[in-house]
Amino acid sequence: MGLPDQKRRVILMVDDDEKLLSAVRRTLSSSFEFVTHTDGQSALDWLAANRDRTDLIIADLVMPTLDGISFLKQSAIIAPHVSRMLLSGNISSLSLREAISQAKVSRVLAKPVSVAVLKDAIERLLTTNVTVAAPVPGLSANMVTNAIDCGDFHPVLQPRFRASDFGLCGAEVLCRMPLLEREYGIDEIIHSCQNSPTINRLTSQLMAIMVDQAPRYSALLEDQARIAVNLSVFSLKTPEFFDLMLRFYEKMRMRGVSVSFEIPESQLLPNDLEMLAYASRLRERGIGLLIDDFGSGNNSLDLLRHEVFAGIKLDRDLVRGIMTDFLDDAFVEWIAQVCTKLGQSISAKGIENSKIAEKLQIYGITELQGYHFGSPLPLDQWEEAAFMPLRASAG
Repeated sequence: MGLPDQKRRVILMVDDDEKLLSAVRRTLSSSFEFVTHTDGQSALDWLAANRDRTDLIIADLVMPTLDGISFLKQSAIIAPHVSRMLLSGNISSLSLREAISQAKVSRVLAKPVSVAVLKDAIERLLTTNVTVAAPVPGLSANMVTNAIDCGDFHPVLQPRFRASDFGLCGAEVLCRMPLLEREYGIDEIIHSCQNSPTINRLTSQLMAIMVDQAPRYSALLEDQARIAVNLSVFSLKTPEFFDLMLRFYEKMRMRGVSVSFEIPESQLLPNDLEMLAYASRLRERGIGLLIDDFGSGNNSLDLLRHEVFAGIKLDRDLVRGIMTDFLDDAFVEWIAQVCTKLGQSISAKGIENSKIAEKLQIYGITELQGYHFGSPLPLDQWEEAAFMPLRASAG
């Protein structure tokens, strides 16, 4: 995996292991321009004079004169725009929290680390984390509006399961637009209107259907009547829609259904103060807001520094990679520990087989979702399947 541009990125690396630094310089000099130091203070002096041309800072946790977290905290003051990576063996929960909240570390790699793994991590971190999806020819928000006018939309439910015992623990409500989906994928459809009033209209109409169906959710799921709903940042930041969300939440709660909301990481920016303010208002009311597709970009850890999110849902590609990619596997295991220490839930979607499910169970993932456990279904089909044994026994 190579970086898209030809200019070599400048990386400042501080480690008291001269053998590792030598191996990095020797092996990766064709890909990156490495500036290496064994002393933290001399590295800070260099950074102060070269902050504008530095692309990444890497530091070992344990160093003789200045520990890695202290070094990275000072480097964040000198060059706040530069991403930071921490190399660590065992790290305490206190040090981990300090690394995330104060040193603003973007990635943690467990030592010992090979040069190949380090190279892969560097490339992932330096690759642009927010990719703007190209518009789909012919698809527009107006087409979605027309589909809504024609009634071409309905909710489906995908079951969610506890990772601890694989027991049913709720469902996620997803939107389907059958006629429009003959030509476009549902992700493309939602993306085409996610920053326009159309997304507010679509989500509000789905929520109205959910309020009507709430007693059926409660009967079907009983004590596990917990429903997750997808949300756009545009909707969250619209005052009228935000008030509608609060009323929707209360109506569902009065009908015995607990609701949480999920926003894709690609729509969330750590410096979006307006978004954070609305998210904080939800948290104050005890309403869960989760980061969906977590790990799909480089904003992941920056977002966790804000104490407004109730948890995360791991990106399906990241989940799929734990069986074949060492870095994905290590990151999922580590972020599960982070969320546990921060008191946040962590779920995973895209579960394709039992081996992935069992591995995530060991890592301490809270909930699982995917085709291995159950496909999205309209409510009446789910009810028919759930109550069929009861009708058979009654007959």
